[in-house]
Amino acid sequence: MNGLLTTYLDLFYVFVFVLCRLGGLMMTAPILGAQVVPLRIRGLLAVALSLLITPLFASLPVDPPVHLVDLVIMLAQELLLGLTLGLGVMILFMGLQVAGQTVAQMSALSLADIFDPTFDSNLSVFSQLLEVVALSCFLLIGGHRLVMAGLLETFQWISPGEISFSQGVVNTLTDILTQSFLLGIRAAAPTIVALLMSIIVLGLISRTLPQLNILAVGFSLNAIVLIGTLSLSLGTAVWMFQHEVGPTVDNVLNAFYFPQGDG
Repeated sequence: MNGLLTTYLDLFYVFVFVLCRLGGLMMTAPILGAQVVPLRIRGLLAVALSLLITPLFASLPVDPPVHLVDLVIMLAQELLLGLTLGLGVMILFMGLQVAGQTVAQMSALSLADIFDPTFDSNLSVFSQLLEVVALSCFLLIGGHRLVMAGLLETFQWISPGEISFSQGVVNTLTDILTQSFLLGIRAAAPTIVALLMSIIVLGLISRTLPQLNILAVGFSLNAIVLIGTLSLSLGTAVWMFQHEVGPTVDNVLNAFYFPQGDG
C-alpha cells in the first residue's frame, strides 16, 4: 500500500512540475500566451496539455522535496524555464515593434497609435502591421510547434524538479535582446534611409522655395515614401525574422543544457 501511495505521489509531482513548466511557456510565448486569450482558457489549455504530457514522463526519476520551501523553489524553477523560453521568442517580436516605432517617428505619423492588448501598451500602426505579419510568419513556419517541441525536449535531459539556473541564461537573454534590436534596425533600415533622403530633399526645397507650404507637402511626401519603401522591404523583414526563430529557441535550450557555457 505504501508503495502504491509513493507511486501516485511521484506521478503527482511530475504532473505539477510539468504544469509549472508548461504554464510558464503559456504565459509568455507568442500565440499561446497572447493577452487577448482569456486567462481561464489559457489555464485550461495548460492543464489539458499537462495531463497529456505527464504519462510520457511518468517514469522519469523525481526527487521529492523534503520541505515546503524546497517545493516552492522547485516549482519556481520549473516556471522560470517556461517563462524564459517563451520570453526569448517574444523578444524577437519586440525588435519588429522597435522598427515600426522608428519609422513612425521619422515619418511624423506616430500620432496614429492604437492600443495593443498583447503588450498592454499603445503602439503605432506600423508596429501593429509588422507584429501581425510576424505572427503570421511564425504560424506558417510552425514556430508554435517548434517552441512546444523545445519545451518537451527539455524533459529528456532535465528531469522534473532538477532545473538549475546560471549566469549563462542571463547572458543568453541579453544576446537575444541584442539580436532583436539588430533585427529591428535591419528591418527599418530601408525605410529610414528613404525617409532621411526625403527630409533632405524637402529641406533643400524649403530653402529654394520659402513660399511653399513645406509642412503640407512634407506630410504627403513622407507618407508616400513610407508606404512605398515599407511595402517593398516587408518581405525582407519577414525573411530575416523567420531565420531568427529557430536559433533563438536553440540558444535558450542550450543555456539550460550547458549551464556553464561549456557547450
